[in-house]
Formats: sequence, structure tokens, C-alpha cells
Amino acid sequence: MEQNVLDRAIAAVAPSWAADRMKARVQLSALAALPSISAVAEENSPGGPTTPANRWWRPRPRDARSDTLRQLPDQRAQSRELSRTSPIAAGAINTNIDRVVGTGLALSAQPNLKVLGWDPERALEWKAHTQNEFSLWADSTESDIEGSLTFYQQQGLLLRAVLESGDAFTLLPDGERTSTQPYALRIQLMEADRVGNPAGQLDSPSMAGGVLFGKGGAPEKFFLYDQHPGNYLPGRGKSPHSGQWVERLGRSGRRRMLHHFRKLRPGMPRGMPYLAPIIDCIKQIARYSEAEIMSAVLTSYLTVFIETPSGNAAPVFDGTSPGAGAPGQEIGLGMGAVVGLAPGEKPSFVNPGRPNPNFEPFILAVIKQMGMALGIPYELLIKQFNSSFSASKAALLDAWVYFRSVRTWLALSFCQAVYETWLAEAVAIGRVPAPGFFSDPLIRWAYSRAAWPGDSMGSINPKDEVAAYSAAIDARLMTRERAEWELWGTDWNDTYEQKLSEHTRLKADGMLPVPKAGAAAPADAAPSKEAQA
Repeated sequence: MEQNVLDRAIAAVAPSWAADRMKARVQLSALAALPSISAVAEENSPGGPTTPANRWWRPRPRDARSDTLRQLPDQRAQSRELSRTSPIAAGAINTNIDRVVGTGLALSAQPNLKVLGWDPERALEWKAHTQNEFSLWADSTESDIEGSLTFYQQQGLLLRAVLESGDAFTLLPDGERTSTQPYALRIQLMEADRVGNPAGQLDSPSMAGGVLFGKGGAPEKFFLYDQHPGNYLPGRGKSPHSGQWVERLGRSGRRRMLHHFRKLRPGMPRGMPYLAPIIDCIKQIARYSEAEIMSAVLTSYLTVFIETPSGNAAPVFDGTSPGAGAPGQEIGLGMGAVVGLAPGEKPSFVNPGRPNPNFEPFILAVIKQMGMALGIPYELLIKQFNSSFSASKAALLDAWVYFRSVRTWLALSFCQAVYETWLAEAVAIGRVPAPGFFSDPLIRWAYSRAAWPGDSMGSINPKDEVAAYSAAIDARLMTRERAEWELWGTDWNDTYEQKLSEHTRLKADGMLPVPKAGAAAPADAAPSKEAQA
């Protein structure tokens, strides 16, 4: 393609600009010579013709790194900002924390009896002892490197960090053993920004997002910055990207650093914020809400225009009269005031039609779409259950499917990993007996098995649900331990002694509940004092 006069003039002043201009002209000429995009798509696309609306929508099939890492810093900042300022974003994240973690996922040790060769009585004894030892460590804020949160409180903090930032990290350093804390294991939670490429280097085939990969793509090391890159305190003297590599596992196989994120695609090195799919939508809704609120505030004031025959403002309003505009001389309407108008002047009231009657239906329609993206029914997202009982129950059950999956992920990614690290120390220092723990991986697995139940889902009709659980227990389809966890969020083993004590006292005093008419009396039921009399 030959240069015209303008091209030659630009080339003499800015050669690079002229080269880009020529390149663009060549590309436009090539496109003009090709068939229309819709015709090519209709001929070659297996999905049918391309519509005019998405004619220029041509995304490229990139890998997980290219699709996620480029926008990740901006998405983290936007997600955190929305979680602080947007009611919808804050409500979605808080709902996750309350439903998934609640008061915390509790340890329920489940040693494998067949592998260990134990009877149930020995397993119960070991389970009770191990859970008491774990509570000694987990219930104390000394388990936190900062000394501010217990193990159960850190679960909520970790989940919040993952939801807001996409992922988070946990260091497992050793602290000092004290007279009140015989365990050295400590937990140090860190935000996603603390891990990144050294000195801001570009990603490579073996390094991406501060993660160094080994054979097969397994993460081996994480580059940990000495400080948060967003820390702008003066006098630091160091680069915000200075730090050191930290191995995921120590030489003995002990976990040193945990990476918490939900992997959505194969080869995905870092996690995406929970709000990423709806960040723009939430921001627009927030702006719309702020505009409606401001409109409602402004229209709460009564505004009056004074119409004059000449079209010019009266002297008292245009500032030409003596004292007009001075402090204490502002013009306004007062309670029970009588205002005189000049001949020909008349008042005209402003009615902008606020509040907007379409505001709530539009917001609810958008929130329904957000709920689909977040996995939370909109009834739970807005904390209103105005539908029928069956519809509300279906919404809770659907939400519980999502919350249960997140709870399982949290238990495996954080709770179980920390428990196994703690148990290895407890066995090593002799506080938990576990013969063969370090000699056979199968025996170590048998000792380390555990469940992490949490708060119950809640109940809309407790009477019917308790009856259903009782029927399942009587049919040997469910254990009492699981039923109590799901109904009330408490451990049946922990409450058993109290139940036995209450039953014994009631039986001794003849105060056991009297069976209903037609029901078979329990075999050990004693007659009441009234019946004996």
C-alpha cells in the first residue's frame, strides 16, 4: 500500500506513529476484501449465524492464567471496596460467613477402627482425649500468631479473605511453648496480595502469580513479600515487592504454607474473587441506589417558583433589594407564614414524582440474577421470605447445597490440614498416644481421619423435621450423632452425659414423660408419683 501525502508528513515527524497508521490501514483493507463477519460465522460456526448484536464479540480461547491473572489485582481492589460500601456485596459475603462457618467448624475425630484394630470403646476414649487436647490449643488465642483470634474465629476470617480476594494463604510457623500452651504450632493468615512474582517479574512457564510450579504443575514454592504491596507507610526503605521463597512442604513433609482457593479451571494458579462475575453490576446498582436516595432527599424539600408577568425575578429574589442574600435574610417558607406577592405574581410548586415506584421491582429483578451467579437464592440474599412455605423451604435447601460445598472445601483446605499438622506435633511430644503414627502412612491416615460439622441449616417447621429425623433414627438410616449435628449444630457425644444425668434424675423421681394415649411405654419407664398414689 502506497503512502499518501499525510502519511509521508507524519512519517517525517513520528515514524512509529506512521508505521502504526500504515499497519491499521492494511488491516482495514484486508477486512474490506473479506466476506461479512455474519456470512463467515453463518458458514463456519457450528452454533449458527452471528447476530448483529454480537458481531464484534470475538473472545479468544486463552488458558486459565491468561484469563484470570491480568485482571486479578483490579478485581481484588474492586471486590474489597464493594464489600465495604455496597449493601448487596456485604450481604452476600456476610451470608456466606454466617451460614458456612457460623460459630465455627468443630473437630469430630473419626479414627478408622479396622485399620487400627480397635473396638468402639477404645475409639471413643481416644476420640475424647484427642478432642480435649485439640480444644486446649484451638480454643486459645495463642494458636494465632497475632494472639487475637481462636482457631474457630480464624475460619471466618479466612473465608472472608478468600471471598473478597479470591484466595488467601496460611503460614504454619512454630512459636514458643508456654505454661498454658504446650503446643508450638501457630497460624498466620495472609491476604492474597502478600504473594506475587519477585520484583514484579513477568510470568513464565514455571512461575505465575508468585507460585513456582514443579513437575506436573504442582505448586512447590510461594514468593512471600515482606510487606503488603498496598502498605504506603513511609520509612520502609524496601521495595514493596521484596521478599523470599517459602516452600509449601518442609523436608520432613510438614506443611509450611497453605494456599486456599477454589480451583475453577485446570491450570488455574490463583483464585478469583467471589463477586468477580457481578462486580460491574453491583457498582451500577450502587450508583443507581445512591441517585434515587439523593433524589428522594432533594424532593423532601418543598420548592416553589414565583412566576412574574415580565419573566424577571422579583428584586427580593435576584439579590438587588437591600439585605437580600445576607445572613438571616434568606428567602424561604415558614410554618404558618403569610407571604405577600406582587400583582401578577403567582406561586408554582415543583413535583418531580419521587420516590420512583419502579425502583424496587427493578432492583429485585437484578438481585435475582446476582443470586444465580453467587449460588444464593434472592430470598436469602435480601433476607425476606414472602413466598409460601414450600417455596421458602426450597430456597433454603437450594442454598444449603451451595453452603455445604463451601463448608466441605473449607474443612479440607484449612481445618483438616491444620489438624493433621497439630496431631503430628501432639504425637511427637507425647500428649496424644498413637503407636505407629510415624512409621506407616496407612496408620497415620487412620489416626488423622476427622469430620468437621458446623452449625445446623436452621428449620422452618421444627416439629415436622424433628419427627422426620426421629423416624430416620428408628429405621437405622441415620445416627443420633449426625442427626443432632444437622438439627442443632451440637455434638451428641458432648451432650450425652448431661442427657444421661437428666434421664436418671427424672426416672428416680418418677417424672419421666407420660406416653401419649395409644403409644407403647418405654420398657424402663417408671410410673409417675400420681399413678403410684
